[in-house]
Amino acid sequence: KNYAILGHNIAYSVSPQMHNAAFKTTSLPHVYSRLDVEDVEEIISGEFWNDERFGGLSVTIPHKQNIMPHLDILSDAAKEIGSVNTVIVKDEVIEEVDDELTRVLYGDNTDWIGIHKPISRRMGSSSVDGENKDGQQQRGCALILGGGGTARAAAYAAAKLGLDRIYYNRTPSKAEELANTFGGDVASDLE
Repeated sequence: KNYAILGHNIAYSVSPQMHNAAFKTTSLPHVYSRLDVEDVEEIISGEFWNDERFGGLSVTIPHKQNIMPHLDILSDAAKEIGSVNTVIVKDEVIEEVDDELTRVLYGDNTDWIGIHKPISRRMGSSSVDGENKDGQQQRGCALILGGGGTARAAAYAAAKLGLDRIYYNRTPSKAEELANTFGGDVASDLE
């Protein structure tokens, strides 16, 4: 199968080296490459996407939201977050299509898990609520910087953890959109 990281200006990514080393070590006959394109449409209409050996993608900036309309199924997390960082190609039997094996493109977002787990471990089994030095109840808070797909995943993770959320983005309308979607407040500056 052929896999790749999809993004733009991603020459720095070591994903191909890391995945190809893992494939070699485990004797899997797969190849992982880098697809650096400005527009998702370049991939959708291209050979890589339409090849029967296409196995999936890791998706990074700026395509985490643009890839979504091209997928057949989205995980609940991807729907709620509004971005996808993982595309998995599955062959499934679809009854409506004469019980034939059909290629299904499944989109998921695992960014939130990478944010949620370490914060959850750090918080331990204690509640996110606690007492400040004056003995008053206080709630944990997350400052979320940015307005793209990863910020959306951070907001989703913070909400799952029960943290209050404060958003900041140099484009205030993006911070407002996050607050409207995931709840929380917008900071107009960081001073």
